[in-house]
Amino acid sequence: MLFLHLTACLLLASSSVLAQPQYFGMDTWSPQQIAAYLDQYRQGMLATPEEDVNFSTDHLGLGTVSAVDVDSNGDLFIFHRADRPWDYGNTFGANNVLTKEAQTPVASDTIVKVNPDDARLITSFGKNFFNVPHGLKVDSNDNLWVTDVGRHQVFRFPENSTTPDLTLGEKFRPGSDDSHFCKPTDVAVASTGEFFVSDGYCNSRVLKYSKEGKLITQWGTPSNGGRLTPFSLNIPHSLTLIEKFDLVCVADRENQRSLCYNAGLPNGNGYKAGSFNRTLIPQGDIGKVFAIYYNSADNTVIASSDGQVQYPARAATYNLAGEQTDEWANITPRSAQYGSSLIHDLCASPDGRHFYLADLLQQRVLRYTMTERPIYLPRFK
Repeated sequence: MLFLHLTACLLLASSSVLAQPQYFGMDTWSPQQIAAYLDQYRQGMLATPEEDVNFSTDHLGLGTVSAVDVDSNGDLFIFHRADRPWDYGNTFGANNVLTKEAQTPVASDTIVKVNPDDARLITSFGKNFFNVPHGLKVDSNDNLWVTDVGRHQVFRFPENSTTPDLTLGEKFRPGSDDSHFCKPTDVAVASTGEFFVSDGYCNSRVLKYSKEGKLITQWGTPSNGGRLTPFSLNIPHSLTLIEKFDLVCVADRENQRSLCYNAGLPNGNGYKAGSFNRTLIPQGDIGKVFAIYYNSADNTVIASSDGQVQYPARAATYNLAGEQTDEWANITPRSAQYGSSLIHDLCASPDGRHFYLADLLQQRVLRYTMTERPIYLPRFK
């Protein structure tokens, strides 16, 4: 009876903080979501990410920001395109080949390392090397992995090095065979050194490699407007690895969902790499899923989307059962002053308290911090 009474209170609390946008549609909550919220209610506090309005990357002079990640020290890496546009008519010509003009590398540093608290510049590099930056990940050994959709290549940079020690793909040569990519989007790296590449804008596949860079397996087929299966992909845009459960998850962007596959790691669950495991974000739940990131500190996945309504939330939190537990980073009148917004990538600090969102269109990085606030419910006579 108490459970039902509190549930009714939740659904009627339109005058309280529950009326914030992330709580609309509570009548559709699952029993698990209601139970989780009631547990927070009993504690009298609700933790949710709130924007750090004093955090700013404006002084860095960033171009379109395509990716972010943190190293083991918590320092923040930013991958941006400086003054290089991605115009489908002028940047790429026929057959996904860069135009002659775009084959000139970006003249500015495109990889920036900053202090995670105040965005103070620590170091930068990458000038006269990259053409169209896209994905960036830092592995457990602080190697830096990046993808360049213009070069159709994947690179690994050792810690504190500005020269890659591993390069996959052929410069300016798109392809779909075992030695070529076509606009690869992201990388996920296991502690064993094995890694995964999402490929990408043309090929609709995920590839797994040994730590030496030898192809092990691959999966995924184009959707082509047909019936969706767990292997139908339409722009696999972002990857995250949940190593403790032997899962590699992909943001299937244009299909508006996120799917997880068995990673097939040596200490994993014994299933073959690439076999389907679960749906993490159901189709259409938050619109196009641009990025996913496993927050190991609290065993959740954060995701960014294109949003579906006016003033939408730009990020959401999911548990590993595929249930949304929070919706946040709403577009506000303040953020709208910066123009159109698209969260292209996101990541979490090592302790899971801070989140960094790469806003592609506003050309800046936002920081959100987990903040506890009291829960107020109305009085009932």
